[in-house]
Amino acid sequence: MIASTRTGRAAALALALAAAISAPGAADAAGTNVPEVAQPRVLVPHVPAPHVPQPAPRDRISGCWSGERLIYGPYAFSFCSNGDYGSYQVRGGGLACNGSVTVSRGPGDTVTVNLSRSQCNNWTDWSADRLVCRTGDRVWIDQPYASRPEVAQPHVAVPRRPAPMRQLDCTYFPAAAGYHPIGLALSRN
Repeated sequence: MIASTRTGRAAALALALAAAISAPGAADAAGTNVPEVAQPRVLVPHVPAPHVPQPAPRDRISGCWSGERLIYGPYAFSFCSNGDYGSYQVRGGGLACNGSVTVSRGPGDTVTVNLSRSQCNNWTDWSADRLVCRTGDRVWIDQPYASRPEVAQPHVAVPRRPAPMRQLDCTYFPAAAGYHPIGLALSRN
C-alpha cells in the first residue's frame, strides 16, 4: 500500500509539473507571470531563386572618355561614368579641377552629360557646363528587298548591340557668359 501511494503521489507531481510548464502564465526568472505568445512556424522547402539575367546597359557611354583636343585655350577635359553618374577632370593652364557628372538620355541617340560646378586650385571654379553627345545607338539596316528595284527599299532604325563605342561626337555648352558652344570629339580611354 505504501508503494501505491508513492506511485500515485509521483504521478500527481509529474502531472502538476507538466501542467505548470505548459500553462500560458509561466513564471520568468524574476517570478512574475509572463504570458506565453504562440510563435507560428511555417516550414517551406528551400528552392533556389531563379536566375534573372541583368539587363544590358541602357547606354554605351559607360567608361572613361578624353577630349581629343584642348578646350577654351589650354584645358584638357575628360570624364568617367557608369552610365548614370561619374566624375570629370579639367587640367591645364595651371588649373586642376575635379567635379561630378550626371548622364541622361536625350531624344533619339543623344546623351546629355551635366557637369557640376567644381572648385579648382588657385581659387577658381569650373562652371556647371554640359555636353550633348551623339551615341550612334541606331543604325539604318536595309531590308531583304535590296536586290529588287521594283520594290520600295524600306529602312528601319534598330538598336545596335556591337562592341562598345570608341568615340563620342559632342557639343560642349559652357554655362559661363562670354563663351560659345564648341564641337568636341571624345575617345574612350
